[in-house]
Amino acid sequence: MRKLKDGKIFTILRSERGVTAVTLALLGTILVAVTAFGIDFGHALVTQNELQNASDASALAAARQLGLAYLALPVTEQQDLNRSLTGDEQSQVIAQATAAAFANSASNVGNLSLAQGDVEFGTWNFIGKTFTPTITRPNAIQVTAHRDGTANGPITTFFAGVVGVHTMNVATTSIAALGTSGGEVPPGVADVPFAISTNWFNGVAACDAGIQFSPTGPAGCAGWHVFDQTPANANKLRNTIDGLQDGSYQSPGITPGSTQFEFTGGEVSSAFPNLISLWDSKKTWNDDTGRYEWEINLPVYESSSPTSCGNPSGAITIAGYAKAVITEVKKNDIQAEVKCDAFYDGVPDATNTGGGGAGPLQPLSVYPRLVS
Repeated sequence: MRKLKDGKIFTILRSERGVTAVTLALLGTILVAVTAFGIDFGHALVTQNELQNASDASALAAARQLGLAYLALPVTEQQDLNRSLTGDEQSQVIAQATAAAFANSASNVGNLSLAQGDVEFGTWNFIGKTFTPTITRPNAIQVTAHRDGTANGPITTFFAGVVGVHTMNVATTSIAALGTSGGEVPPGVADVPFAISTNWFNGVAACDAGIQFSPTGPAGCAGWHVFDQTPANANKLRNTIDGLQDGSYQSPGITPGSTQFEFTGGEVSSAFPNLISLWDSKKTWNDDTGRYEWEINLPVYESSSPTSCGNPSGAITIAGYAKAVITEVKKNDIQAEVKCDAFYDGVPDATNTGGGGAGPLQPLSVYPRLVS
């Protein structure tokens, strides 16, 4: 075997030491880069979570304002699927989204701002899970929050600048939609001392279908109640009606399937003069229909029999509620119409699946929920 001379051995060793030094330098650079990106990436994730909170809050606030705008409209306009939002309605929705964003912060930027176009109106398809931009009868609001050149400025990195990355862009998008109502109802909403049976909806109910309260019978399938008060008698009923008129009585909230109202049984003809007085104080003239109307939020009670429309009596569970318009009140007779695709001051149903109105028993909610 040939032996290397001492000089060649030292040359090889020096060469190996040089390669090791270069390798260590490269590994050190990579380690610094990985550490830098790890810290800055973590910071970006925290900022993204904060932005998500902001876009969620903005979308919910904006959609809530959208619901309130619908609730303030006459029922006929609420039902108009071809109605476009007015400029003022759009401005109010955008203002609520902007205010909610301003109340949030992300990283070192407080009071976040939204750029033009960050608030979009549209319809949310609850089945297809898709958002379609439109101002024609929208049921959802999409909000995008930025930390980039669009709004609020990009994130400044801590260490990644050593490898040429000085800023990072982050953005989040949230969608809030108005679903089908069917959940809890606040106090003061279900505002009439009579209700209809779930049986009325078995083959009878339809949009704009007329209801004839007597307040009971096959055409109405209804009955008097005094909400959750006791005893349920004619005197209590008259006092309740008077209290609804002068503001001294507020109807309780409803949790469908749980809340029970006390029904009086019988026709209670003695209460009609009081109800006529309440009707006179509530009715307004509708130029479109050429008649006086009173928009009501109508409780719907569980029937004891699939076919019964007899007078309800005693404590009965409230199954849901409907939107209706009373068109006439006279002695021993109340005429009304059920309204579909109208809005109700009740929270979305527990299944969270509705979105386009699911019939008279489930009007649309003005309380939004996040859907994306």
